Order: sequence, then structure tokens, then C-alpha cells
Amino acid sequence: MGKDSEVTQQERPIQITISDDNMYAYLTLGKPEVGNADITEDDIYGTIEERGIKGEINRNTITEMVRERKYGQKRLIAEGSPCVDGTDGYFEYFFHQKDKDSGKPRILDDGSVDYTSINTVGTVSDGDLIAVYHPSVPGHFGYSVLGELLKPKPPKGLPVPQLIGCRYEEETYSYYATMDGKVEATTTKIQVIGTLEINRNINVAYGSIYFIGDVIIHGDVDSGVEITATGSVNIGGTVQGSSVKAGEDISISGGILGDERTFITCGGNLETRFMQYANVVAGGTIKAKSILDCTVRAGDMIIVEDARGSISGGALYSTKGVDGQTFGNRRGVRTIISVGKSSDVLSRRVEYGKLIEELDIKLMGVNSREIQLGREAKVNPAMSNLLHIVRQNKARLLTERKQIEVVYNAIDSLYGGQERRPYIEGRKFYPGVIVRIDMREKRITDEMIRVSFRSGEDGISFSYERDDKED
Repeated sequence: MGKDSEVTQQERPIQITISDDNMYAYLTLGKPEVGNADITEDDIYGTIEERGIKGEINRNTITEMVRERKYGQKRLIAEGSPCVDGTDGYFEYFFHQKDKDSGKPRILDDGSVDYTSINTVGTVSDGDLIAVYHPSVPGHFGYSVLGELLKPKPPKGLPVPQLIGCRYEEETYSYYATMDGKVEATTTKIQVIGTLEINRNINVAYGSIYFIGDVIIHGDVDSGVEITATGSVNIGGTVQGSSVKAGEDISISGGILGDERTFITCGGNLETRFMQYANVVAGGTIKAKSILDCTVRAGDMIIVEDARGSISGGALYSTKGVDGQTFGNRRGVRTIISVGKSSDVLSRRVEYGKLIEELDIKLMGVNSREIQLGREAKVNPAMSNLLHIVRQNKARLLTERKQIEVVYNAIDSLYGGQERRPYIEGRKFYPGVIVRIDMREKRITDEMIRVSFRSGEDGISFSYERDDKED
């Protein structure tokens, strides 16, 4: 209900109503009785003064009401000026963040569903703009129609946050990355972390991972997922039907249970409990307790140390040697063990050299595009999503180049001469195993124990014992 004031003079009925918040004043004129004088503007202003109304009065409205004798109409004649609260300080971020569509699969042009796009990680490169701080802005005082001063709510500012892996430019209130990695940002800390750590299982509902740095997963990696990291990958569980690529080492505690989609590649060493039905390439040494029906290539050694471990089925290649336990099985499964020089390796040496050159050209283009989008994202945050996609591609290319370069160097050193001849050693060999050393081949036709194969002047030299009893 508004607050009323009415002039009780019968000949000049003037009513002023003030709103509950004291921000608006309204005027209503009553029709004078017959024989009484008309209401004048002076009468109205006198009443306004009696009510204590201050500030700017709408004089045109009052003149119009008096001149045209607008009786019984409620008209606004004065209003206060509301206060304007200050604006709190806030951070504007320029790295990829989850939006309202995060957690939803992407529908492709052909109508199929891309589940791997669901989860994305905000990554940056050295020198990228991470955030800009917008300082607090003071508010404005106001007043009511009764002249009361209205105070605005004071704005809150934010202090300079703790910085890790980034720097602060005071003149522009800007924060820039000083390393590659994942961004974690709050109002109290901005940090770039070279390691992405995930405490859960990864599946298509989570999405694939493309990261510039190291990845640690405390769980399993299920079918249909791709993990790409320029650094190392450490998986606490089992990898099943997925692709894992690392520029450096890979460690899989639970083992690899693969299918035709399973490709495990790294530029460094690979260590796992077991591997089955997988395609595996490592620039360094591969260690496992058992290898079943896999295609495996190592730039250094392949080692099966477990006393009950075996290599059965598939094809294995190493530049330096294979050191295992049991090779093949009693059913005579075809198992190829190849070390040292080969015609296949010779062709790969040339092929990898060309691939490195091609990847360098692609990376130059991606780096140029990344710089361009980084500049555009500073003025148009919507470009950050496109920048994120470019960085995913960059992570793939960098990882692939690291892998190829390590393998290429291993092959190059092999043909440049090495101190120790490549060898194959094991506790037991079954018929069906094919041994190849430096483009020479020997087929195993009898069970053999404690065998050592090396390249000799006239072929493959070996020492062994016949397995005349079960061991």
C-alpha cells in the first residue's frame, strides 16, 4: 500500500501517494465542488513541499494535469534514483572448459554417435593466455523521492592467486602459461600441471584423452577409448580393446586384453603383466609376464622374466634380443621370433625417415594455426573450443613423432654397428617356433630346453639341451 497525503480543503482536493520503497511519487487531482476555484500549480507544489518530496519533479505532467483538468487520474510526478551496486572482480578464462553440452555424445554427420568426444581436458602450451582478471567496479549512490541517500553494495575484489606453471602480467591483469599441460584454475590458484591424473575407469562414456604431458589412470581402460599422451602413460588396471599411445613410457599394471582395435605404442619402454591379441610397438624395451598371439616390435629388448611366462603365437621383433621362458606350445602353434637386421627393418628405416620429415611439416602448420587461434581467442573466447581441437591434433602428431623417432634411432644404431650381437634365449622352445636373426632363419622341430640363439658366420649358432623329460 502506498502512503497517501490529501489536502482536506474541499475546494482544492490534492492527493499524493508515495510508493512503499519511497522511489516513486504519484499525484491524483479531485474535481472541485461547484462554485470553488480550480486547483492551481502553486497549490500542487505547496503540497509537494509539505510532503518533503525532493529531487527532480516532472513539471510538465503537473502543468498538463492542471491545464486539461485531468481529475481522478493517478500520474507519476517524481521518482528517485536507485543506487547501482558495484561489480565484483572476476576471472575470464581462455582455455577449453566444459560447457552445457559436456557429458553428451556428439552426433556425427552420418548419423553415428561419437562417444569419445564426451570428456575433454583443458590443455595449454607454453606462452598461451590462460586468464584475464577483470577488476571490481565501484557502484553509484542513489536517493529516494524523500531525499534519502541510498548506498550501493560495495564490490568485492580478488587477490592475485597462487601461480604454478604460469606468470602474471600486472599491466594487463593477464595470466600466461610457462609450460605445456593441463590447467586447474580457481580464484585462489592457477596452475599448469604436466600430469593428468584420473581416479576412475575410462570408457566411452568418459571419452578419449589427448594430453600434452603425462597421464595416470587409476583404473581400467575399456573398449573403444583412445589415450594419447606426449609424455608417459601409467594405467593401474587392464586395457581392453583400446588404443594407448605415448611419446615416452607405458606401464599397464593389469595387462592388455586386445582385439583388432588394440594398438599400444610408445617411444620409450613398455611394461605390463600380460598381453593378448594386441599390436604393440615400443621404442625401448618391452617387459611382460606372458605374450599370447600378439604382433610386437621393440627398438631394444623383449623380456619375459616370469618363470611360468610364455610367448605363444603371433610375431615378435626386436633389434637387440628376446629373453624369455617358454616359446610356443605343445600344439605347435606358429610363433615367429625375429631379432637384428631384416629386409622389413631396412624398409622401415627409410619409411620412418620420410615419416619424420612429413610430421615436421604437419607440426609447423599446426603450430602456426595454434598461434593464430590463440590470438583470436584473446578477443573472442568462442574460439577456445576450436583451439582445443587443434591442440588435440598437435598431441597426436607430437606423440607419433616421438615414437617414430625413437624407433628410427634404434634401427639406425643397429645398422651403424652395435657392441653385442642380437640374440634369442629361453628356457624352453616347442616345435612350430621360427627363429630369425639378421635375415637368417631356423625352424624348431624338436622340443629344446635352455636354448641360446645367436648369429654366426655360417648361419644361426645355438646351444641347447634336448627335453627328454618334463621339467
